[in-house]
Amino acid sequence: MGSASQSATPRPSPAQASTVATFYAVLFLIGFFWHGAAQETNDVWRLDPDQGLVTLLWTPLLGVAFGLGVVRSFRALEGRMSWLPALHREFRDLLGRPPIGDVVILALASSIGEEVLFRGAMLDAWGPWISSLVFAALHVGPKRELWPWTLSSLLLGLCLAGLTLITGNLGAAIAAHFVINLLNLYYITRTPPRIGLGGGLGRRENPAAPAT
Repeated sequence: MGSASQSATPRPSPAQASTVATFYAVLFLIGFFWHGAAQETNDVWRLDPDQGLVTLLWTPLLGVAFGLGVVRSFRALEGRMSWLPALHREFRDLLGRPPIGDVVILALASSIGEEVLFRGAMLDAWGPWISSLVFAALHVGPKRELWPWTLSSLLLGLCLAGLTLITGNLGAAIAAHFVINLLNLYYITRTPPRIGLGGGLGRRENPAAPAT
């Protein structure tokens, strides 16, 4: 393989999945014990303790549909908003090209850990706005140009809070969060970001790079 081909191949992930998963496990434990201390119950999944199994099984489908809609919307906007390719590059540099199993672990750990903390414990304690503001504060980019990511995280946090309050459990929020993170992580680590933004769709940084 020549140097051009080697440079087009993402390096192995420098951010180990186990390390990141540990961070989200800490968030989960904080949320779990916070909720338990405040509500005197370990049932962090349900806002309504009387919800039955049927409700717990179908409500995640709402989250899957919502998550797919969010991902599709941001794909459509990627060529029109410069911060999205910039965020793509930041995460691609951070994550490299992790194995599919690591992508699944990262998506699952982040969705469960964040939702148990922000929608399981913090939403009940502080309400949708403050919990979503704290959620957004966790999503502050390393560069000033990425501030729209923080704003979009605030809006997403409010939507996930709404899903939780409407359904009465965390199933929809966790499912939506998982779908969004899984598809985005796979896309970011397998597809070069767009460049050449000028109000229209940009081209890829390396058109020869495989998008698989």
